[in-house]
Amino acid sequence: MEFEVTMADIARLPRTPAAQSLCKRCKQNPPEITMRHEALCRDCFQIYIRTKFTRHMEPYRVKKNSQTTKKLLLATSLGVSSTALLDILHWHRALQVERARRSEYDVEVVHIDDTALIGGDGTTAAAAAADECLEKLRERYTQFEFTKVPLEDIYRIPNGTAAVEEIISTTEGITLDHSPSSPSSSSSSSPLDKLRTLLSTLNSRASQMDLITILRTRLIVELAKQRNCEAIFFADSMTKMAAMVLAEVTKGRGHALPWLISDGPTPYGPQTIVRPFRELSKSEIASFITFSSLWPFSIISQEAATNPPKPPVKAKNQTIDEVMEKFFNDVSNAHLSTNVVKTAAKLGFADDRDRVERLGLCEICGLPMDEDPRIRKLKNVKAEEGGEGNGNANDADARIYCLEPPEGEEGLKQRRCYGCRRSTLGAGKIDWPVNNR
Repeated sequence: MEFEVTMADIARLPRTPAAQSLCKRCKQNPPEITMRHEALCRDCFQIYIRTKFTRHMEPYRVKKNSQTTKKLLLATSLGVSSTALLDILHWHRALQVERARRSEYDVEVVHIDDTALIGGDGTTAAAAAADECLEKLRERYTQFEFTKVPLEDIYRIPNGTAAVEEIISTTEGITLDHSPSSPSSSSSSSPLDKLRTLLSTLNSRASQMDLITILRTRLIVELAKQRNCEAIFFADSMTKMAAMVLAEVTKGRGHALPWLISDGPTPYGPQTIVRPFRELSKSEIASFITFSSLWPFSIISQEAATNPPKPPVKAKNQTIDEVMEKFFNDVSNAHLSTNVVKTAAKLGFADDRDRVERLGLCEICGLPMDEDPRIRKLKNVKAEEGGEGNGNANDADARIYCLEPPEGEEGLKQRRCYGCRRSTLGAGKIDWPVNNR
């Protein structure tokens, strides 16, 4: 008796283990993670993560005729992404030494400590946890230099063209050798008091957190200048960058997105910003930490990263950054974060450099000023009136956006972008610690 075998019969046949339980790339090991619809083993997944990182390290590969070693600054929060980036930088540098007997770069790791702003018993506990984590990292990555810098040290950064202060790091903390001309030496208030006074003038927690973020970035840039670092590495994941894009647009800094999320030069100085994890989601980085057994070297536990606790503040007091970050952390579709980041990265201004030259930089965030939307209307009115020679002073004032100036001070135009004016609304005169230069 003859039988006809159909495709349905073949589909019902049991599959062999080799066909369904092997890594899609190496075809040898059983898969341990499903990443972007692809089942991978531990080794292939780690190779994938390191390949994504290496794509951003082309400027720092070993060159035959190079005689100098570049200095890179890694800004670490001691969190999951920062720990992963530190470990991969260690691997990449060790690979260069093994193959070429030299490395193209050295890394200085800086942690900005803002625990003094917490107040109460939380300050001591948070500071102790950070110190313990840094000590573990020092013991594991002996070839890197680690420094913990308090956020209030932004007031110890000399402004203008004065000689920079040399920061000497110790295991206990930071000491600064102040010059007689240092601004902080002539003031009776301590830097921490100045910072607390600054934050107390702001009318909401969202404004306070916004300026703390700006100060942290500005301090990192100033430290990179002092140490002659060529580039600054941030461990921002694709998930975090997507949240940052929507948050900054909501806060009124959409005009500066190309400066905020793109790798390359910054308006702060010659340093280059590099985000090697911009193509990796937060969950992928957490899986890398698990496979590499790096959780003991992060200030965030595996349980806290997997099941984040409820926000410590009420919903109405949450900042837009916290809301956006929670949204993208809860979204399981990685393509949404990818689309947000890639779309924002395409934004740019054809005359951006010209705009910076004409309008200057915001005195708070240091990013290019946004142009008052009324300027085009003003130009059109002047053109209809018979020329551009009239009203030059008004034209210059209109280029600097002014959000609801106080009554009687309509002519006073502070050089702050729209987003910073929103954050500092009602704060009056601000003792801002760092100047644009």
